[in-house]
Amino acid sequence: MHYDSEAPILSEGTTGHMAPRSKRIILAVLTAVFAFAGLGAWALASPVGAAPDDDFHLASIWCSLGDRDGLCAEGDEPAERTVAERLVKSSACFKSESTQSAQCPIGDERKISTDRGNFDGNYPPVFYSVMGVFATPDVAVSTIIMRLVNAGIFVGAVTAVLALLQSAQRGPVVWSAVVTLVPLGVFLIPSVNPSSWAVLAGLLVWVSVFGYFTAETRTRRIALGAIACVLGVMGAGARGDSAVFVAFAAFAAMVLSFRPGREWMKLAILPLALMVVGAFFFLVSGQSTGIATVGVTGDAGATAAAAAAEATGDVTAAPPGGFGLLLSNLMDLPWLWTGGTGTWGLGWLDTPVPVSVWVLMIGALFALLLWGIQKMNWRKGIVLLVALVALAVMPLYILQSKALRVGEWVQPRYLLPLLIIFIGVTLLGFARDNLGLSRLQAAVIFGAVAMSNSLALHNNMRRYISGLGDAGFNLNANIEWWWNIPLSPMLVWFGGSAAFALMLVGLWLWLYPKGERPGASPE
Repeated sequence: MHYDSEAPILSEGTTGHMAPRSKRIILAVLTAVFAFAGLGAWALASPVGAAPDDDFHLASIWCSLGDRDGLCAEGDEPAERTVAERLVKSSACFKSESTQSAQCPIGDERKISTDRGNFDGNYPPVFYSVMGVFATPDVAVSTIIMRLVNAGIFVGAVTAVLALLQSAQRGPVVWSAVVTLVPLGVFLIPSVNPSSWAVLAGLLVWVSVFGYFTAETRTRRIALGAIACVLGVMGAGARGDSAVFVAFAAFAAMVLSFRPGREWMKLAILPLALMVVGAFFFLVSGQSTGIATVGVTGDAGATAAAAAAEATGDVTAAPPGGFGLLLSNLMDLPWLWTGGTGTWGLGWLDTPVPVSVWVLMIGALFALLLWGIQKMNWRKGIVLLVALVALAVMPLYILQSKALRVGEWVQPRYLLPLLIIFIGVTLLGFARDNLGLSRLQAAVIFGAVAMSNSLALHNNMRRYISGLGDAGFNLNANIEWWWNIPLSPMLVWFGGSAAFALMLVGLWLWLYPKGERPGASPE
């Protein structure tokens, strides 16, 4: 099937003098390996319980497959389960205290009864059930394995989708990931937080469905459709709000690829099914009717929000409800949108990153946003408008209904998947995957992202190894907490930073093959 394009959105630009296929394959494999190593460093950069609401998520994982000897048993009350104390108490040793290391006396042996878990179906069960396969009585080893598994899933899925998409469709995936995932995304992806799969779905579902509509061969269409279905179930089965984003991703792909005719209508069955899947998981999860669709339970969300507000100096009293509150939240709304770049802290929102991180990442993000809107047609405009309205209305509605201000309850990680879709669609429409940026422009962006990742990784590790303070640059000094592994903190930081930078070098070489003439993309 071929779509004649009224705008360059579906154009298949020339690729110039391509490197031999074997070299391109080797480059892709090496880039994927470096990506996994870079995310692997983040998997080791924080202790058990470090991700937001990990006490809830860890207990949910260990009990996701029912009562299992040594892992999960009936609790003291019907709504409780008995699990290892470390699962639900380890974060209490360090959360909200950035100067406190992650050193914690709690072990794996003692069991306690808790109601902190997905025991009443607040969250969809898919993420917890899959991660539950890797649960063992050794909490630390199990946690590292789950984090690395999620890093591998992410790298494998991105690599597969990029291999199947047409030229000029891969660029939006690469560039949107580069400018939106540091530091919050790379912290969440190799974690035991369901937001890991939500981020993955936000990055790939829309473009997989779009590639399915526009594929030139039956094999690629089937493969992309299958990947879209798997990723859609993963995303919708991870969080209630992510289920909504999966449905929106399918809708966006339908709009972007729309052509009147029977063939398009037949193909539309798949994205319509994904929308139904998203609606199903949303409606059957407790998030659809409870805690504002977004996430945490009660006091944990309030504590994390308070930590974020204190870290950024936003400690002014909330105005009264009504129009005054709405206006105040509207003015502060961009703080939620930029939270993934580091304007909010990592972990339980208690680990601030260096200012240079979010300055560089916001600069790269907005540079590509402005670059992308030069390519526009009515389909792309509709999707971007709907996404922008959703990015504003969803958090404002939640905050207004609870008489809360930006900085309370709603966290940037809830909106990150939708923001990734927004940026990805913004970058659609160029004839080349490099978006027509020069080699120097791309090198500047990639260099800024590599530096931001390294600084954020170092700061995150320092926060847990000895606590933020006057410990200095050397992560091997004043170690109070670290994994029982033969790798030193400095080796993990340096290796992870180098691997992430080499991944970006690999992407740069792939975007600018030797012999290809750089310059603006032809229409």
